[in-house]
Amino acid sequence: MSNIRERNRRLIVEAAAVEFASKGFEASKVEDIAARAGLPKANLYYYFENKRDLYACVLDSVMEPVLRAARSLDPQALPEQALQRYIRVKMRVVRQYPHACKALVREMLHGAHHVSGRRAETLRDTARQNLHCLTAWMDKGLITRTAPEHLLLFLWSMPMAHILVADQPGLTQPRGSSQSTVMRIVLRGLRPEVVASAT
Repeated sequence: MSNIRERNRRLIVEAAAVEFASKGFEASKVEDIAARAGLPKANLYYYFENKRDLYACVLDSVMEPVLRAARSLDPQALPEQALQRYIRVKMRVVRQYPHACKALVREMLHGAHHVSGRRAETLRDTARQNLHCLTAWMDKGLITRTAPEHLLLFLWSMPMAHILVADQPGLTQPRGSSQSTVMRIVLRGLRPEVVASAT
């Protein structure tokens, strides 16, 4: 693919991510995406068959990095090391693809109807592996026992929500503070002795 084609495709995907993140799939218009990308509407159809194809590309652009972060949760690893790695990778993904991440969250909250069957199955498999990991850590007494489904949802959403809120324009906290805050909350909250000392 030529440099011009690569550039145009990147511009289209980035513009589409912004539109889909703010408006969702149904309300986003191809002409608005083209205008944001600074390209004629006809050019979009040179790279993508239709709006659904473009939407799938936006979701795919962030799906693999998100799944890669989820694979950091390994039942053979120590929770503190694995969770730090997970949070670090997840927050890096959100910083690198903020609009695509928002679009993905929006899609998941609305039932993930536009996620392909293959991707949906991969997400389910990864979630099952993560639940197995969290349960194994609980069974070994390495983290406090809680509902693994709720814990997984918390781990999945907290880094994303925290960074999307904390990194808003006008806030002056140091760049690494969001990551440190999330790590501190997660690691302290999951220490078994926290529950023991509270009872």
